[in-house]
Amino acid sequence: MDLINSGAVITGGASGIGFGIARALGKRGVRVILADIEGERAHASARVLNDEGIDAAGVAHDVISEESWQNLADEAFGRWGKVDLLFNNAGVGGGSTVHETPTRIWDWVFAVDVRGIFLGVRAFAPVMLESKHKGRIVNTASEHALGLPPRGRGGIVAPYTAAKHAVMGYTLAMRRDFEGTNLSAAIICPGLVQSDVWDSFRNRHPQFGGPRRAPPAAGAAMRVGLPADVAGERIADQIETDRFFIFTNGPDESEVSDAYIEEVQAALATFRASPQRD
Repeated sequence: MDLINSGAVITGGASGIGFGIARALGKRGVRVILADIEGERAHASARVLNDEGIDAAGVAHDVISEESWQNLADEAFGRWGKVDLLFNNAGVGGGSTVHETPTRIWDWVFAVDVRGIFLGVRAFAPVMLESKHKGRIVNTASEHALGLPPRGRGGIVAPYTAAKHAVMGYTLAMRRDFEGTNLSAAIICPGLVQSDVWDSFRNRHPQFGGPRRAPPAAGAAMRVGLPADVAGERIADQIETDRFFIFTNGPDESEVSDAYIEEVQAALATFRASPQRD
């Protein structure tokens, strides 16, 4: 995909992977909008990119609000006339085991991580399709979408894992439904990348229990992850080569997916070897 002079909207763009993507794309000549629930931080991050010679703007945006999505689409299409790339990158983590997670946390994680992507596609895809310009919608999942990471790296966050599997299924459906059009889909499955996702609860919506801060110790694992700028460069490289599956930490993702694939193949082999029943 030719990125020069294209326009990209990135949710969760004020920090972490989103900001890494914005910087990497901006260095390749892409104009970017950083859309983030932390509006002031989005504006500040855009100014950082402006100082680096990148055409960037910050916008306050809440991915679970249809009105906010419509406002973001109006802003982007009004600014550029077309949108070439939409990154549904905003996400939150949280929860515990499958039976101990409170309903409000389960609902919040799915609202942001799954419904937020659905609303983004609904707001942008029809206009992108109508424009006839080549475009791409890229959803951020996780290595959690490829199976289940080890406890020490992935934590015990059942709703997050389930939500990221849902993102995988929805993005596969997007690829099928956009086939033969000017629009395509891609999915990012990052491993451990430095970000603030460990402190997601700071932005939790009132209807799901309201904000609270996590203790600094909760971010220890994230702080030793892959630098977000490195992840952003790797993602931008794969956007340029039109990859559907986009990875950041090769060994991490393969460890998760290999274990999952091996278990499925073994189960299928056992099933095929057994007497078939009607």
